[in-house]
Amino acid sequence: MSSDVFEIAKPFAWMALTAFLVGFASYFLFGERPQTLAGDGWVQPAAASGPSSADWNIVKHI
Repeated sequence: MSSDVFEIAKPFAWMALTAFLVGFASYFLFGERPQTLAGDGWVQPAAASGPSSADWNIVKHI
């Protein structure tokens, strides 16, 4: 009986493997190229700005 289960599942396993390989190959062939390979170079992230003085830091009296 167990060999019947494997015989039934074998075509589905081959189909799943084929679909995975086609999808994986398509990702590398047609996927978006990384920014460094596109020639644009790296984009520097915008610097986060915060308060420029100590006025915002209220002194806590406990």
